[in-house]
Amino acid sequence: MSETPSSPDWDAPRETAGRNSWSLFDVIRTAAMLCVLGLFALVIWRYSLMNPNLEGAGEGHPAVGKTLSTIALEPLTGDAGPVRAEDLQGKVVLLNFWGTWCPPCRQEFPHLAALAERYGNRPEFRFLSVSCGAGGNEDAAELRQETEAFLEKQGVDLATYHDPGAVTRKSVDAAAGFQGYPTTILLDSSGIIRAMWVGYYPGVENEMDRAVAKLLP
Repeated sequence: MSETPSSPDWDAPRETAGRNSWSLFDVIRTAAMLCVLGLFALVIWRYSLMNPNLEGAGEGHPAVGKTLSTIALEPLTGDAGPVRAEDLQGKVVLLNFWGTWCPPCRQEFPHLAALAERYGNRPEFRFLSVSCGAGGNEDAAELRQETEAFLEKQGVDLATYHDPGAVTRKSVDAAAGFQGYPTTILLDSSGIIRAMWVGYYPGVENEMDRAVAKLLP
C-alpha cells in the first residue's frame, strides 16, 4: 500500500537554486516524459499479448518443418465429410480454426472464404474450415446451428468441420502450441507445416495467398 506524499515544509530553510538543482518545471517535465514512456510500453505489452506470434508469423513461424500427429475432423455444414491425415496426402492444405463468437475470426472469415473459392477448382488443394465453440465442451448440434446462421448471414456456401474432443487442436498444440483463434496452418503435400498464422491483421490473407501459390504446382 503506497504512503500518502508528505506536504512540503514551507517554513524550512530553502537551498538557493544552483547549477545542479532542479526547478519545479524540470520535475514536472521529467514526470510527464516518464508517464508517456510508461504508457507507450504498456500499449506495446498489451499488443504483444494479443498478437503473440506477430514476430514469427506465417512462413517464419517456429512450427514450420513440423508435422501434426493427428487430424480427425467431422462434417459440420455443407457437403463436408470426415477428414483424416491420410485423406490429405498429396494435397496442399489450409487448415483454419475459428469461431462465430470470435471478433478477429469474423474479420478474417470473408477473406479466407474468397481464398477458398479462388483455389477451389484445384484438386490438389484443400481448405478445411473448422468451426470451434467458445467453451471447452462443444455441443455439435449447437455449434452447427450457430455456424449455419453465420454462413447464411455472410452469404457464403462453404463446407465446415467440427473437431470433436479438440483432437486436432491438441495435435496442433503438441507440435506448435495452440494459442488462440483464429489459427491457420498451411501444410504441404507431405503434411509438413509450411506456415502458421495466429490472430488476424490486415493483409494476412495476402500472405496466405502467396504461401499457398508457392506450394501449388
